[in-house]
Amino acid sequence: MINKTLIISALTSLLLSTSAQAAEPFVLQPVTDNNTTTPLVKFDDSTHYFIGLTGGSSNISMTAGTVNGNNTTLINRFSSPDAAGFVGADLGFYTAGGSGRIYYSWQKMSTQSDFDGIKAIETDVTLHLLNADYIFRADKTINPFIGAHLGYMTADIKGQGYGSHSQSGQVLGIQLGVAWRILDHISAGMGLRHTATQGEDIKPWSSNKVASQIKSVSTGYASVNYRF
Repeated sequence: MINKTLIISALTSLLLSTSAQAAEPFVLQPVTDNNTTTPLVKFDDSTHYFIGLTGGSSNISMTAGTVNGNNTTLINRFSSPDAAGFVGADLGFYTAGGSGRIYYSWQKMSTQSDFDGIKAIETDVTLHLLNADYIFRADKTINPFIGAHLGYMTADIKGQGYGSHSQSGQVLGIQLGVAWRILDHISAGMGLRHTATQGEDIKPWSSNKVASQIKSVSTGYASVNYRF
């Protein structure tokens, strides 16, 4: 009799325990996937200032040659300036939404022109440009862009036995390329820029031995930017 009572008591306790567990609400637990990774680069649509370094290859379109006295009729033309490397820096900001940027660019380049295979003149060009770019796919990692610029050019030209000359004035141009975000604050890019001089005709040098005119500057460049 005692054994039956113990067995009935144990069964009753088990049934009550099971009923209590069944009465608890069913809660879905979040499943953690160890293979899911958070992207390293996040899109930030707020305004950001940036600073950048640029470098690449430059091609200066220039007409130059010897003259007879104070005139602009070329007797012997020098070769087109050689392609040369250049260095530069950018400083500006990305607009809110990330679809545009406005920035100042400084570029410095040097090249030479030959006559009969011998170095004739050397040209140093400095560009100060104000740029505005429209950025496509701003919320993506890879961002094509297109833009325009205006600014000021200074050029110093000299040659042994030919004297020297300076050309300066306003410039206008366009640029296009593609940029991509490497980290949240660092991006890289590649592009092409064409800059044309404005209102500058061929002019004789002070020595009256050479006349020249820089028409445009084209560059292919790579850049690295840091966003604040």
